[in-house]
Amino acid sequence: MSQTTASIADDALDLLRATHERINHMRVLFNSINKDMKHGKSRDIEELANLGSFLGYDWANYVDCEVEKMQKALVAAEVAK
Repeated sequence: MSQTTASIADDALDLLRATHERINHMRVLFNSINKDMKHGKSRDIEELANLGSFLGYDWANYVDCEVEKMQKALVAAEVAK
């Protein structure tokens, strides 16, 4: 059974809310890198940067997969009309 366009829209809004949260996490991470550069003798910069790189890659991959699923669901919902 295919999803309704309303449920697909709800899924999209959930994804946007989660993306907002992840972007805020990235902001905090980059602020930490900046503070470590200024005050922490740069001990954790490489680890923090690696973490940011991983999180960015992981979230981008997740969002890409979710968008693809939503696009397919929209096509199926249109066909089911």
